[in-house]
Amino acid sequence: GRASVMDYPYMYVKLDANGKIDLSDAYATGIGAWDKVSIMYGYSEFPSGTNEDSALDAILHNAWSNGLTFLTDQDARPAGSAEPQTHLWDNGKDAAAELNRLMKVRRVALDRFGEAAIREGRPLATMEDALVPIYLFHRYQVVAASKTLGGLYYTFAMRGDGQQPLHRPSAAEQKEALDALLNTLDPAQLALPQGILNKLPPRPFTYPATRELFNRYTGLVFDAVSPAAAAADITVSMILQPERAARLIEQHDFDSTLPGLDQVIDRLFDATYGIKPANGYQAEIERAVRRVVADRLMDLAAGADMPQVRAIAALKLRQLRDRLTADARRSDVADRAADLMSATDIGRFLDRPMAPEKMAQPVAPPPGDPIGSGEPAGPPPTRPLD
Repeated sequence: GRASVMDYPYMYVKLDANGKIDLSDAYATGIGAWDKVSIMYGYSEFPSGTNEDSALDAILHNAWSNGLTFLTDQDARPAGSAEPQTHLWDNGKDAAAELNRLMKVRRVALDRFGEAAIREGRPLATMEDALVPIYLFHRYQVVAASKTLGGLYYTFAMRGDGQQPLHRPSAAEQKEALDALLNTLDPAQLALPQGILNKLPPRPFTYPATRELFNRYTGLVFDAVSPAAAAADITVSMILQPERAARLIEQHDFDSTLPGLDQVIDRLFDATYGIKPANGYQAEIERAVRRVVADRLMDLAAGADMPQVRAIAALKLRQLRDRLTADARRSDVADRAADLMSATDIGRFLDRPMAPEKMAQPVAPPPGDPIGSGEPAGPPPTRPLD
């Protein structure tokens, strides 16, 4: 929820009864429940004869009983952070459910997006400036939902204070989170409406491209596919984050009902290599997403600190190479070309995993977290080029 003004939650956008965008509750008023606890703990004056230590402990115990937990930026900012309730820029009490809700809001916003997004007399090309934050509306919630996967609920428990120090999210919670994350990779979710694509000309003189816009392979012309690759890279990078991958391995060792890294990668393959796009545009998006998966899996196999993470990632790459080699016999020329290229690049990587060949990197999204310092809560850096 909105337990503290220090949470910096993203604006809360919802759909009204008619399925239209509702901004009436975009930002909360007043301070949150944890802010009140902090003030009570720091400034309460107790009657004479009160045991102050016991009275202060009672304030904290009452907060814990109401579901309030204190955690900080060190628990929220790192890409590999694990606490399912501690994030930057998110809303909702359940990160996965909120991601699913936001994807519905995002779709409505995209479907109604048009010239009204800019002022009269502005170049139509500048619609892209407003399109970027709407298209990536879900990016912070992707980061939040990923923390349930291989996550760990924990508190700064003290000896004798009665708090439960830690426990893992259930298998059902982790499945829900993975399902929500994989939904963001669906080509139907990543495709831009044709109405938008038909109204985005190249940027005119004195309106140069900036780092806040989408990268493109198409020169001056707006690229209809690279935004999908950038959005997919946010999700895939968080699923295959090295520290998260290590936790997935270890949690499955202790509890076989919880997902392991190999199972998660298999689900990722099924969601990206096991579907049939609805049309040619979505098929091109799907090929871009598949390439992101292959590249990020090679990153994991090359760069993870835990040897078993690298071992499983390498095994899955071998399986993917064999699958792509077999799929490359399909009649569709575009699919065959993409599959053969990926299979060849994976084979080259497996032959020299510690010194990968120079390869193109996934399309990077425009900058995200604009506030604060320290490690951003986003995808890890891409593999450096040789």
